[in-house]
Amino acid sequence: MSLRFRSVLLAALILVSLGALTSMIAPVRLTGGVEVPRTVHMAPPYTLGYAGVGPTTISLNWTESSDASFFEYVLRKYSVFLNEWETIHTELIRTNASFFYSPLNASASDSWQVTYQDTLGFQLSNKLNVTLQLLSPTASLSYSQPTSASARLQWDNNAKYGGLLYFSSYQLMESINGGTNFTRASYTDVNSLSYLVSGLSPSTNYSFYLNTTDQCIGNGCPTSSFSSSLSNMVTISTPGPLLASAHVSPLTVDVGQPANFVCLGAGGAAPYAYFWAFGDGSSWTGASPSHTYNVSGVMSVVCAVTDSLGTISDAKPIILPVYMDPSITSFTLTAAKLDLGQRITFFVSTSGGNGSLTFSYANLPTGCSSVNSSSFSCNPTSSGTYDVTVTVTDQGKETAISTLRVSIAPARVLGLPQAMGLVVIFGSLLGICALVILSVVLVLRSKKGSQINPQDTESNQGNLSSDQARGVSELKRE
Repeated sequence: MSLRFRSVLLAALILVSLGALTSMIAPVRLTGGVEVPRTVHMAPPYTLGYAGVGPTTISLNWTESSDASFFEYVLRKYSVFLNEWETIHTELIRTNASFFYSPLNASASDSWQVTYQDTLGFQLSNKLNVTLQLLSPTASLSYSQPTSASARLQWDNNAKYGGLLYFSSYQLMESINGGTNFTRASYTDVNSLSYLVSGLSPSTNYSFYLNTTDQCIGNGCPTSSFSSSLSNMVTISTPGPLLASAHVSPLTVDVGQPANFVCLGAGGAAPYAYFWAFGDGSSWTGASPSHTYNVSGVMSVVCAVTDSLGTISDAKPIILPVYMDPSITSFTLTAAKLDLGQRITFFVSTSGGNGSLTFSYANLPTGCSSVNSSSFSCNPTSSGTYDVTVTVTDQGKETAISTLRVSIAPARVLGLPQAMGLVVIFGSLLGICALVILSVVLVLRSKKGSQINPQDTESNQGNLSSDQARGVSELKRE
């Protein structure tokens, strides 16, 4: 190949290259009416990303241009609706390489790209695909209820602050029974993530949600630099007052007899726990216990009900009398002498028993009748030996029986036992009769002696004994 041919070929190649370069420099009109020269840049690649992102906002940033011939940045977003790129912002200051954006639909997926333009042409950044709700979900609000009158609200913050995006405040909003929302609490510390609500009223519905407010600070912020996102809503229904009631069957028991208890809880927050104090120092758990007492007395039994929130309510105390079975400690009779016609008194001493006691007597002497009393008096009208029985019955129909042998002697005569008194009386009558007879005999003799000759009498006196003579003399004097 000749030298001349080689020179021609090299010149042709140069002309072809210059033509291609001229065609690439021809301007191209982009969406939005901006003409971007079609050129090939040999500058390093430019990167588009974000420095901060929240549930409804994003702070985009990109690599700052180092080209001295910088003209502008064109930030554009792909519109699914228009099916083309649309310009969102044009920045003429080279050092302003960030942008704050709050979309209308935080759940939509957006594609971003930055065009770098200078006097020689343009270059495109990478495409950035962003879905805010995936990068930074809205705050999640939850609660726990330590007591029936309080609740602890907790939330999170998934935002990543940086660039132009800064935290502003939390507002905890409240509504009572569907009424108007109002601010319950407000925080400006991003790390304040809980709040204790106290003083909640019984049987009331409380609704809460969290309003998280972020803001844009720095160059490139829009006029309205605040943006808000709302959490889910939680509703707390406070329970009604916790009530407790307790019952026992039977209403009275004896020592050794089981008492059956029942405790019921109402209101509050189920399930319930039950605790019993039986009044004798013992206790138990459960809604329906049975308890047997080993000592007597009046027991004050209390049931305490605790609901799932820790609220405690005591039932009205049960007053339970616990009795011993009745017993007769003594059965006695008082009288100086147990003789017929004398007044006697019975005495009964008891212990234990359920409630008031009734008394019944059997096999009493004639002239005595049973009475409902622990003591009574009577006048027996017949003598003999009697096994008197007393029966004591309490209100629980428990009984105790005791027997007392009573011997009633016949009536006394002249203060002496009857046999001796009759002997004395009979002897006295015999003596009286003998005196009467003797008196009659003496009278008769006296009359007969008055007819005798004195001489004979005197002569006869000598024949009489000295005692007889004294009797005759006395008769004469009479």
